[in-house]
Amino acid sequence: MARPHLVIFDMDDVLCHYDLGRRLRELATLAGTTARDTRAALWDSGFEELADAGGYPDADVYIAEFGQRLGYPITKEQWIAARRIAMKPNSDVLALAEKLSTQAVIAIYTNNGPLVKNHLDTLFPEAAAIFSLKFCSFEFGTKKPDPESFTRLTNAMGHDPQNCWFIDDKKSNVEGARIAGLRAHHFTHYDLLAAEAVQLGFDL
Repeated sequence: MARPHLVIFDMDDVLCHYDLGRRLRELATLAGTTARDTRAALWDSGFEELADAGGYPDADVYIAEFGQRLGYPITKEQWIAARRIAMKPNSDVLALAEKLSTQAVIAIYTNNGPLVKNHLDTLFPEAAAIFSLKFCSFEFGTKKPDPESFTRLTNAMGHDPQNCWFIDDKKSNVEGARIAGLRAHHFTHYDLLAAEAVQLGFDL
């Protein structure tokens, strides 16, 4: 089988280490509440899942609803700061992505809403320096692991799914990608990812 023409990386816990607990604590401090209550209002309620699936495609509408549920009129700048503090670059995977960028098209595909899409350069400059193609699930009206999300992504990019290699830390997302016809890797350790990249024909 030919080497993939397109390599798609998940962001959180692949290209970076993501600490939701730290983000929750930061938001709770702003709102004068607890991390547990913050999670209940924004994540356990289904709000963030709906946003990821395209329920709030307008960034201003999203941030207003986020603030209402948080109980604090959070600004975009505060939202971005709380998100960024929870992200630590995974230097090994970023370096691998940079090497692959000379041999294939590379892209980010993450389950997120409009603020991540619009402000990724600020949130994650280390990735923005490598990736020019950045997609968030809200753009496709559904989210991983729905196979349709991968179909819409590859259609938007003009690539045959069979020529794509997708990398994600969640097994369910990997399975969804495979159902959609992509080759996929369940990311658990850098060494295993690098070994599969070599098996697929990439030079590291």
